[in-house]
Amino acid sequence: MSATSIVKWLCVALFIVLAMIVAFFLKEPDEGRLSETSKVLRAVDGSILELRLTSTGHWREPVKLNEIDPQLLKILIAYEDKRFWQHHGVDFLAVGRAIIDGLKAGRVVSGASTLTMQTVRLMHPELGGRTVFAKLEQMLEAVRLEAHWSKEQILEAYFTLAPYGGNIEGIRAASNSWFDKDPAALTTSEAAFLVALPQSPEMRRPDRFPEIAHLAKAHVLRAVSSRVSFDETQLAEFVTERLPSQRSAPKSLSPHLMDRLTDENIIEKTTDIREWQNAVTDIMVEVVQGFDVPTNAAALVVERKTGKVRAYVGSSGYLSQE
Repeated sequence: MSATSIVKWLCVALFIVLAMIVAFFLKEPDEGRLSETSKVLRAVDGSILELRLTSTGHWREPVKLNEIDPQLLKILIAYEDKRFWQHHGVDFLAVGRAIIDGLKAGRVVSGASTLTMQTVRLMHPELGGRTVFAKLEQMLEAVRLEAHWSKEQILEAYFTLAPYGGNIEGIRAASNSWFDKDPAALTTSEAAFLVALPQSPEMRRPDRFPEIAHLAKAHVLRAVSSRVSFDETQLAEFVTERLPSQRSAPKSLSPHLMDRLTDENIIEKTTDIREWQNAVTDIMVEVVQGFDVPTNAAALVVERKTGKVRAYVGSSGYLSQE
């Protein structure tokens, strides 16, 4: 084969490779696990009336950045990926540092995973390998994700999928489960704990390993104190703030209303008042117990002044066959 022919075929091969690279980055990223979230019905005050888990049994809710305490976002970026707003999916400075540290120590001593790379792994767990090829694939997917999504969208995906112990995924479920509050109302100590927990969501559970959970939270607080501007007094206060000793789970109060709204494809916040819903449910159960089987009951409570439904009880027993 002549030199001209070799050059020609090399050019063709290079063109094919470049075309494949361009096609890869032009293709929209697959949302993966982000495509399924839990169905949650909320009362007028935002409290949970009914929760339906995902097909894999996870409590996972979508979230927007404006629904999250800004301090949590600052602590997360300061601790996990301080150049998040500057890089394009891969932090090459961190990669270089990790390589140098690894060569000096003869083993992996520091990571270089960005929040974008972590989000890619959360969306696609099959990319979670620790080999060189797996890391390269994560990097490519992270760059593609940044090419199609804004930084805000990537953070929202992370905060929707991050694991927080057991079947709890995403910051809304984590805040409600661990602290019985929305993620917009977290304290600095609570925010630091929720930054530490996804790194080891089972071993850092405060209901099972309180000492480990406390140490992990304290480590995050000390690591970011200079970048998030805590003084010594504040830091000491945040470190000593106690963590919960157990998780809370929503009580099922509106299964029939959830069924109806799911059928009509309009799951959203209702006009129900949680206390009314709970009280009417208890009344229905008590009333039915005074009658012979089979007896059932239902109630709809409407506020006369506004015409809004304040309680909706489809039966005295959701699982009743009567």
